[in-house]
Amino acid sequence: MRSNYYADDLENDIVGTVPHDAYYIAPRSVDPNSLYIQVNRAGIVMRTPRDFLISRNDAYPYSMIHCVLYGRGTISTRGHTFGVHDRQLFVMASNEGHMYSSDPCDPMGLVWVEYAGGNSAQLTRHILDLGGPIYDGSAFTDVMNLCTSILYQSRQEGPGISLLLYDILMTLCKRVEIENSGRPVNHRVLKYIDENIDHRLTLAETAQTFGYHPAYFSNLFSKTVGTTFSKYVMSRKISHACYLLETTSWPVERIAQELGFCDTSHFIQRFKAMRKITPVAYRNGSVLYQKKHGSESKGRFV
Repeated sequence: MRSNYYADDLENDIVGTVPHDAYYIAPRSVDPNSLYIQVNRAGIVMRTPRDFLISRNDAYPYSMIHCVLYGRGTISTRGHTFGVHDRQLFVMASNEGHMYSSDPCDPMGLVWVEYAGGNSAQLTRHILDLGGPIYDGSAFTDVMNLCTSILYQSRQEGPGISLLLYDILMTLCKRVEIENSGRPVNHRVLKYIDENIDHRLTLAETAQTFGYHPAYFSNLFSKTVGTTFSKYVMSRKISHACYLLETTSWPVERIAQELGFCDTSHFIQRFKAMRKITPVAYRNGSVLYQKKHGSESKGRFV
């Protein structure tokens, strides 16, 4: 980790510093015309200062994504102002003026990454054009997990980090395209799954909730989302488990129970099959968890 302070004076748009719990800065200048999508900076700050405010003009060459862990704030982009809060993320495009700030009474905690290169500028604008700057639900947990993975793997350069950034952008692209598809399996169904992720969701019960025959719903879901209902639900449970492992001190047994698994061993088995690591090992490697709970991080940073 190069520094735990973030001071940005490009174009004299920002004044002040922000103390970070984890902070990465690229060892060399990021080329916007690079073949790969590259990280310029990334970080975790458990709470921003009460007077936290960043304002940039359209000269800023990096796109960025911020996941709001805690608190509330305000963002302005493309002539509109929005409120944001915990378990939401917001997206900003390169070369577009923007502003974001914390609520002084409830400052934000953030996991964030800024990037350039490859087709990242086009993908980011596509996300903003179709879906706007703010996302929650499955998009939040998936993107937050990928952002923290970027910090864990920040010694890598080239294709490794590029693929993680590409996964982040494609996660958001898929979200906005499903929402704009006009098909019956859309954001309402995905939101229902997220809101009931602590239950043992079945295809038959979900199909009935939305008024479809199970066989028809199964086929429609697979065509629209690109995977089966059961695989999607399990991936959401494991993604939410990652979030709980990083942001709470709950034992594995409680997390398994909260997510509707029949027993802890089944949860551990499914987690390891999807993440190639046990839940305990995942938590021990989480800088976000170690920082929040006052332990020394076991993650590796540049």
